[in-house]
Amino acid sequence: MRSAEVHNYDFAFRQAAIGMALIAPDGAFLKVNPALCTLLGYTPDHFTLPDLLPAIQELSRDIVKCGEWLQSMKRDQHRIDQHYYHPSGQRLSLDIRISLIRNEAGKPEIYFTQFENRTQMMQMETRLHYTETHLHEREDSFMQLLDGLPLSVLITNHGQIQYANPAGLRLIHADSLEAVIGMSTDDLVDAADHEILAERKQRHYNNRPIGSVRYRIRCLNGQLRHVEGFSLKITYQKKRCVIGIFKDISDQKLEEDRLMQSEKLSTAGQLAAGIAHEIRNPLTAIFGFLKLLRTSSQNNDQYFAIMESELKRIEFIVNELLVLSKPQVSHASKPMDILPLLDQVITLMNGQAALKNIEIVSAFSEPSIWIAGEANQLKQVFINLLKNAMEAMPQGGIIRIHALSRNNEAFISVQDEGCGMTAEQIQALGKPFFTTKESGTGLGFMITHNIIHNHGGNISVQSVPQEGTTFTVTLPVISEPEAASS
Repeated sequence: MRSAEVHNYDFAFRQAAIGMALIAPDGAFLKVNPALCTLLGYTPDHFTLPDLLPAIQELSRDIVKCGEWLQSMKRDQHRIDQHYYHPSGQRLSLDIRISLIRNEAGKPEIYFTQFENRTQMMQMETRLHYTETHLHEREDSFMQLLDGLPLSVLITNHGQIQYANPAGLRLIHADSLEAVIGMSTDDLVDAADHEILAERKQRHYNNRPIGSVRYRIRCLNGQLRHVEGFSLKITYQKKRCVIGIFKDISDQKLEEDRLMQSEKLSTAGQLAAGIAHEIRNPLTAIFGFLKLLRTSSQNNDQYFAIMESELKRIEFIVNELLVLSKPQVSHASKPMDILPLLDQVITLMNGQAALKNIEIVSAFSEPSIWIAGEANQLKQVFINLLKNAMEAMPQGGIIRIHALSRNNEAFISVQDEGCGMTAEQIQALGKPFFTTKESGTGLGFMITHNIIHNHGGNISVQSVPQEGTTFTVTLPVISEPEAASS
């Protein structure tokens, strides 16, 4: 660097975050920046005194020696480590970099010096060195702790067992530590969980946390056990290893399986009750129409059509368990006008509504609303919604059904004047077996939600306690020409 260039760096010199100084070959400080004053604990005036303070004078003397060495070696840059005592008494470790600045003739004129505080780094290195030097003293105490631990402990290196505590030896039915030293974890962990084991090894090699795990292990006597635990990286016998701490959860796993099986049986029983309840509705309608047919001499084609439809719906409801167990399965959909289906559902439910002093009122804003759907499933949705609305109105009232289309979506709402629901009850809707009724399974809304979801729509709820509830079903619409071409 030439001396003429120094002035171009004046701003950067003053604003630099590390300490900087321009020092003459005789050791005089020509210029210092604010960062250096802060680092060394002195004002700029202290660096221009005729008699330098001892601490500053020592720094100056060491820099001059380094500068002279650079000239003799015909080099332009060098660095030295220097200990410095701050006026506060703190001992600092400084990294000092010295660069020769030459004049136009190429002769050394100024020592451009940078000071960096490495005290914290040196302290950390000292701590690490202390830890390493005292590790072997602690290892004996550590091993005594592991030997007395009631949990099973395994230490591995590259997937091979280096140590097992007595509890670990008992778990895998090993007679001695020598019987497992060098044994591969692939031989210990059951083949069904080798993929989990491989993933955890990869985490270790990529310096990522290994975390907790559940394994099935194959003991030396051939017995299969379930274990749960976690793994950490440690240093063992001067090698980077992994320590795993496990507990035997075989009895706990057996109990979990028993509870799960019991829950499945309970679920199956409640599903059967729910499905039987769903079948009762169309049977009631069919019996009602049969009584009308016996006393009527008119053309009853409409009654026969509804009865045939209801019998088919019974067959569908019997198989509805598939909707719950496999909600992702898609059902055959076809273009259909949703409004005639709503009219049919209203006709079907009017009889039950009249018995409860309830009137069902419909309002459709368009002559037709075309969607892609499965008629039996959507019919069940609106029967469920109407049935729930009627059960919420023991004193009678009006149920309003509105249907409109907007922004390529169909909106069908069922509004009752019943007891309403709280925000907590709305939040719990759709959870298995949650119901606001005295006797119910909660499956009706669960089935309804799954059907709407499978049709690409959603269902929302608005309710005010003691005023009523509105369920709104949203479904994607298709154009009528598209429907006609299909």
